[in-house]
Amino acid sequence: MKLFVYGTLKEGYALNHVLSKSKKLGEYITKKKGFMMTGFWFPYIFEKEGSNYSIKGELYEVDKDDLRNANRIELGAGYEFKEIDKDIWGYVYPKKIDSKSLNIVTNKDKKYYEWRNFNDMRDL
Repeated sequence: MKLFVYGTLKEGYALNHVLSKSKKLGEYITKKKGFMMTGFWFPYIFEKEGSNYSIKGELYEVDKDDLRNANRIELGAGYEFKEIDKDIWGYVYPKKIDSKSLNIVTNKDKKYYEWRNFNDMRDL
């Protein structure tokens, strides 16, 4: 199964160790549009009607044990496990959250949101 991650499960972030048995396939931008991203300590993506933005993250061929552990964290935090693109699954928050955040990078040319690399935060 392919798992799309876009925040703390990404390589170099606090919870990436959860995917230690999984194979990272590389960076990925969702083909599906209609998302919004926000968050301060960790990101939320949610579906937003009228949005023409995708989400940039990473794609993993996920190990079943890693998936079980990721589900415990993400579903426990209130996210839903959804098919984001054909045969690609990820965690989507079920409701709109209105906060703006400096931790979100908006690429207006390519129309995607991305969780900021914390090493880049020194430049703010």
